[in-house]
Amino acid sequence: MNDNSSKLILEVGKKYTAECVDLNHDGMGVFKVNGFTIFALNSIIGEVALLEIEKVNSNYAQAKILEIKKKSKDRVTPICKQFLECGGCDLMHMKYSKQLEFKENMGKETLRRIGDLQTVDKVCEGIIGTDNDNYHYRNKVQIPFSKIGKKTVCGFYKKKTHFIIPLEECYIQPQTCNEIAKFVKNLANEYGIDGYVENQKTGILKHLLIRKNSFNEYMVILVTRSDKINCLDEVVKKITNRYPEVKSILLNIQEKDTNVILGSKTVVLYGKDELIDELLGYKFKLSHRSFFQINHNQTEKLYLTVKEFASFNKNDIVLDAYCGVGSIGITLSQSVKKVYGIEVVPEAVENAKENAKINGINNITFYTGKVEEVISDLKDINFDVVVVDPPRKGCDQSFIKTIIDNNIKKVVYVSCNVATLARDIKLLSDYYNVKRVKFVDMFPFSADVESVALLERK
Repeated sequence: MNDNSSKLILEVGKKYTAECVDLNHDGMGVFKVNGFTIFALNSIIGEVALLEIEKVNSNYAQAKILEIKKKSKDRVTPICKQFLECGGCDLMHMKYSKQLEFKENMGKETLRRIGDLQTVDKVCEGIIGTDNDNYHYRNKVQIPFSKIGKKTVCGFYKKKTHFIIPLEECYIQPQTCNEIAKFVKNLANEYGIDGYVENQKTGILKHLLIRKNSFNEYMVILVTRSDKINCLDEVVKKITNRYPEVKSILLNIQEKDTNVILGSKTVVLYGKDELIDELLGYKFKLSHRSFFQINHNQTEKLYLTVKEFASFNKNDIVLDAYCGVGSIGITLSQSVKKVYGIEVVPEAVENAKENAKINGINNITFYTGKVEEVISDLKDINFDVVVVDPPRKGCDQSFIKTIIDNNIKKVVYVSCNVATLARDIKLLSDYYNVKRVKFVDMFPFSADVESVALLERK
């Protein structure tokens, strides 16, 4: 049946009973009615559900589940009562073992489909799950604020919208972060600090960012449209009196109406713009802008996997591309002769240099700039290994070409987006073989997965 005739049958508000035959990359269930694809949250393969159509497009529809008529043995009751509304989690209705199975299968299928990696079953070494408690793992949270009626509210966006679900209890961020967010919301209402209403461009308080280290210390960043805020000194004093574990409070001004959370101007209101964290025995100084992996325990496993895959020797010269605050380069520095780190964010590079000093690391040098541009200044250096940990968009194509042109023997690719990892593997495939792949569950209950791949020169 063609799409047009299917569209006539599938109408908004109509109900259908169908079986979940697959999950897409976002963890949504895939159902078929008359050959037409329907996506629905809160699904597990093999389940039969009564669906109500909410939206119909030319080649797919979206539905909500009214009733699960045949339940999977892998279904559990989500601990969070806001799970079906909030956009923070995708897989809380699955047993943890099933979540891991989904992520590994999704990762392998993406590498096969986009990366044309036909050896994926041979080279994939599974997925590293968490040891015990999957809750409250995030060490950095960003909570949007708004105004509903006369009240300032905070919470998380409903899936694929900017409609805020008011925060009650979030089980993937620390309890203290939940408490601080609700406390700031109450202070905002007490002092008349209005939450930002996006479609009206009114209000002042946009976001609250909270960073936590492994010593249970916190950095709080208020993101506002202006620095003209009622009773700001009283707000800061009340936060620090109530939460002595808060070691710094910053005000970031984001005047632009944009999806970019942080603005260019930041004022320190209390303490310093720094928080010290620790990984694998190394200390790292972080600023409010620093990128740092959000799951401490899983990050240690990730970095140990990088080290294992690279199998360094003491004479290796290593390029740490997209190095951030230097966390990967510093943790592997004692295994090699020299590390060169490149990062585009100036504040992160300053942190990286300080972190090398803090840890007494003398064989690492950091550069500020785009990796694809800075590496041209390092053309006289013969790199043995390049470790890349790019943003979600993956590596710049000119940098991929530079890796090839420089004949680097090994590439250890760390990725938070399997699709762009797969794309870049394909770009390298004429010159490099993928030898090992492992996934790391950095984000329990979400559909995302971290990946590590080892590529060796042909």
